[in-house]
Amino acid sequence: MSELKTLVKKRSSMKCKLTIVCNYIKLIKSLSHLQIIDLECRLRKLEPLCEEFDALQTEIEILSDEPQAEEVPVEREQFDNDYFSLVATAKSLLAAGGRIREGSVTNFSDAESGAQVRNLVRLPKIDLPHFSGGYQNWLEFKDTFLSLIHNSECIDNINKFHYLRASLQGSAALIIKNIDFKSDNYKIAWQLLCERFDNSRLLVNNHIQALFNVDHIRTESCKSIRYLIDVTNKNIRALTSLKEPTQYWDSLVIYMMSTKLDGVTGREWEEHRNTFTCSPTLAQFITFLSNRADLLETLEENNAS
Repeated sequence: MSELKTLVKKRSSMKCKLTIVCNYIKLIKSLSHLQIIDLECRLRKLEPLCEEFDALQTEIEILSDEPQAEEVPVEREQFDNDYFSLVATAKSLLAAGGRIREGSVTNFSDAESGAQVRNLVRLPKIDLPHFSGGYQNWLEFKDTFLSLIHNSECIDNINKFHYLRASLQGSAALIIKNIDFKSDNYKIAWQLLCERFDNSRLLVNNHIQALFNVDHIRTESCKSIRYLIDVTNKNIRALTSLKEPTQYWDSLVIYMMSTKLDGVTGREWEEHRNTFTCSPTLAQFITFLSNRADLLETLEENNAS
């Protein structure tokens, strides 16, 4: 037990080291040559801290008799977020300092420097989807990350790398785990990720499989029907973006999805489709399901009131 207490104290000491450097950055009022050297030294001293913390936290988890399942990932996640945010901030400041020295400017005004430090110390919160390695989620994640982060001219590469690492989980995170956290390595990390998951054949197979694997609706409900709509739309859009001829698949997809409906909704659909003089389109099928979901939601609300 005494050994565990010692390790916990060491963990607190590691957190304290991060806080000290963070507080130092907040107090920066200029980017003088001496301060740049000072910050470089602090950053070098800080670099091995992440691996040291990981090893220490593992020891704590091994020695804990009754580890709290919810606290363990929180400790690791919080430290990782604080560490990588701080490293990204420090490297951004150093890069800015290098550009300023090249232009023979050594100081910002207090207002300018204070504003830049505040912006860099805490990266802007951007709600990004997490990606854990599922092919059916890759295109959505890729498009979102490209739009919000990768193609942004307002975010430098070190911060893009930070956002990328924070977005990845599971097997996807392992792909770039051993890449050094440096500005020049961001493009390498993104390229490795794309090379791993930009596999058209596997992507097509996974999205088609997702359509086949939709659960059968046992009891009619607005929630279940809307889930069916979302799954259908998501995977058809993905297959279209993969250059599959989905414009010819309406009858096939309608048949597949109609077999997933509960008995009452399925019967309503069969009666509704008899009103068409030709084969209904997928858009008409989706419209029917949306109207059906709206009706069920209204009925559920009336019954609850």
